Amino acid sequence: MILYTTMPQELIFQGANEEFLKQKVVQVHGISVLVQEYEPMRYRIVRVLSSNPNHFLIDSIMPGQTVQYFDKSF
Repeated sequence: MILYTTMPQELIFQGANEEFLKQKVVQVHGISVLVQEYEPMRYRIVRVLSSNPNHFLIDSIMPGQTVQYFDKSF
């Protein structure tokens, strides 16, 4: 079976359900990103979910950057 998708393999073939539950899609500076919780209320950006190429050049939302969760909007 061949699966053509832009989603990463880890999201399609999830090994542990616990790791999936730690991920969520949030807005950072108005841009949708996929984040994963690594400490309580602390998140690491996993993926930028934008179709605008300029959003991938913003240093504050690059994958690997950390953000702190205060409420529903970052």
